[in-house]
Amino acid sequence: MQIDTLRGIACILLVSYHVIGSTPMQGMKISTGLLREINDLFVYIRMPLFAFISGVLYGFRPIKSDYFVFIKKKTSRLLYPLLTVGTLFALLQYYIPGTNGGDIDLKFIHIIPVGHYWFLEAIFLVFCFVVLLEYYKAFDNFFISCFLILICISIYLYGIEVNYFSLSGFVYLLPFFLYGMMTTRYQSFSHKLYLLLLVVSFVFIFKIFIDFDGRAETILVGFMSCIFLFLLKLRVRILAYIGLYSFSIYLFHVFFTASSRIILNKIGFFDMEIIFLIGLVLGVLGPIVTDKIFSSNTHVKYFVLGK
Repeated sequence: MQIDTLRGIACILLVSYHVIGSTPMQGMKISTGLLREINDLFVYIRMPLFAFISGVLYGFRPIKSDYFVFIKKKTSRLLYPLLTVGTLFALLQYYIPGTNGGDIDLKFIHIIPVGHYWFLEAIFLVFCFVVLLEYYKAFDNFFISCFLILICISIYLYGIEVNYFSLSGFVYLLPFFLYGMMTTRYQSFSHKLYLLLLVVSFVFIFKIFIDFDGRAETILVGFMSCIFLFLLKLRVRILAYIGLYSFSIYLFHVFFTASSRIILNKIGFFDMEIIFLIGLVLGVLGPIVTDKIFSSNTHVKYFVLGK
């Protein structure tokens, strides 16, 4: 229940993010106010937490053999939904007015990531990279693992802007995934504390000499928030229930948040707080219902949900 609670928290943050909009030109199109401030505040936590949780779960059962089978499973779990749901999302964004999709180029669909589905490509690359390191036993030693995390953080801090196939997203997520993996792979509290202090000290030292344009804050706040939430060992039943459907919520929430906002605006309803609450509720409940419906069909469940 603890991990599912964390997933539930990540889902609430993600759905809220897309209801409000990543920029003042998207979503509810608000540039000031409490909702905008809260949305911007959690930018350092949302996706790092998803990557951290993925690493935590992987750390419980790290792959030691059958590497090809592992990658094959991740392909069906991540890339099939990307090609089905992600493509549907791109087409709807492109053709339906009011969905903020004018910048989508269908010729480069998924080569240039589509919307929030960049995460699926990026986390797939993370798993491929981790499998490669597992093959060479890179994570069998705690201090070597620490060194690898510091290298990954350094690469992220210096900045790699390669949007094709979400390579930038891969560089962004990798340190948080590795940190999550190490919190369960090396179970003692002293290991967790040592790694956190090492990362914080490392980033602070680098920040003294180089301006990372917010990247240092992303690492510092992201790492501290993830381990803080993990060590709290929260067990909240409703969040855990939401967390059980985290993947479906990730895939489908935008269909419900966008449609609810468009419909409410069409009928002349512009109360921001109510629009936010309705979008949040539908963005969580809609994908859960969708999951239950789609799971009844074997082919849909496999190619759309990745199950």
